[in-house]
Amino acid sequence: MNINKRSLIFFLFIVPALLIVILSRNNFFFWDSISQVSIPANWYYETGFKYFFLPDELATGHPTITGMYLAIIWKIFGRSLTVSHLAFFPFIYGILFQLYRLIEKSKQKPAYILLIIGITLIDPTLISQLSMMSFDIIQLFFLLWCFNSILEDKSVSLGFAFAGLCMISLRGMISGAGIILFTILLNCSTFGKILFKKFVPYIPGVVIAILFFVVFYLKNHWIIHNTISGKWAQSSEFASLQDILVNIGITGWRLIDFGRIGIWLALLFIIIHLFRKHKHVDDGFEKNILMMAITQFVVIFPFCILYKNSFGHRYFLPVIVLVSICTLSWLIRNHRKKWLVPIVLALFSGWFWVYPFKISTGWDATPAHWPYYKIRKQMLEYIDSEKINIPEIGSYFPNRTLFRYIDLDDSDSEFKEADLLNDEYILYSNVFNLDNKTIDELFDNKKWSMEKTITRLNVKMILFKRIRRM
Repeated sequence: MNINKRSLIFFLFIVPALLIVILSRNNFFFWDSISQVSIPANWYYETGFKYFFLPDELATGHPTITGMYLAIIWKIFGRSLTVSHLAFFPFIYGILFQLYRLIEKSKQKPAYILLIIGITLIDPTLISQLSMMSFDIIQLFFLLWCFNSILEDKSVSLGFAFAGLCMISLRGMISGAGIILFTILLNCSTFGKILFKKFVPYIPGVVIAILFFVVFYLKNHWIIHNTISGKWAQSSEFASLQDILVNIGITGWRLIDFGRIGIWLALLFIIIHLFRKHKHVDDGFEKNILMMAITQFVVIFPFCILYKNSFGHRYFLPVIVLVSICTLSWLIRNHRKKWLVPIVLALFSGWFWVYPFKISTGWDATPAHWPYYKIRKQMLEYIDSEKINIPEIGSYFPNRTLFRYIDLDDSDSEFKEADLLNDEYILYSNVFNLDNKTIDELFDNKKWSMEKTITRLNVKMILFKRIRRM
């Protein structure tokens, strides 16, 4: 890439990256980003970085570099939602630029490269995560940087990218294992043997991961699964055979959910077409991308099915993004561009998919959750206007934590843990993904009245009030 072209591309991606930040700048912390990013960041900010490891009652088992980074940004520029979103701008931009670097290797026309990036960004899970303050954004950036460094044979760059990946989260470390597996396969297919020098860049990252686990265990006496606080006890329980089968089905659902069925049907067609023609993916680019996707899936899949813990769509973001790139590139290269129209329509429709109340929706994996930010603020204004005491209102995850962790205000207010037997008020939203029994209880009009209902698109929030009978 010549200097002028690189400069043009450099500035080209600033616009969409800034647009994502600007449009989401008032969005508060949502879903797991509260416990994984906001709470650690606030703890470092409030304690003045006096300690490195979080106390057991706050620790999730993940490295907390993202929280530390955000706390540093707050110390410099102030603690606010806008500053927080801007702190993630470099990584959003980095994803776009790394995507370009990766897809550029397909040797497609520049217009087609941008088209592939554009369609990839339409994916509901990716665009939803980009609008949030999530360490999955940073993980994806480092992952793409790793792959580009491997294909460009840049050892120093790979060393930094891999170390960054291993420092971000436990899933970052798992993705790192997938990168090592990909390197093994690439070595075997390219050189017919494994070259040790190709693995030297991984040494710092592996050492960092090992040191983290060792030091963390020596201090906390647990790793990965928090066995002390009990907040995520189920995540450490092994799944039964029935649970494993259910988890396998859920994995398939996560992969095709929110309109991705179009991408996977196209990939299935490609595989069947190549099989019938007794061919294989002979293009080096698409073969490498598919191999990247497979190795990422291979390393994350066991962790998703062998435990009882629920796993989100974002866990499979590396697979989702790489499969999209591979499929779109093949369709364009083989003059099947008409397929892109239904694929785009299917993906865009996924922005609005919301399942019925009794079927859980992966809210953090779809833009369908965006109205929640507005209606929660409106409901808080109503509660304040009616002089209802917030600590007396029961509610559920992700609305059950201090407001200063969610909204970054200075309030120590929080909703109490819902008690259906005793609470006067219950604040409910379909975003909470409650179990069927709880939903049936709340919507029993002999027990509860709807004091206030706010609806915006497919998101609903209801303040229930207990009916007292004389």
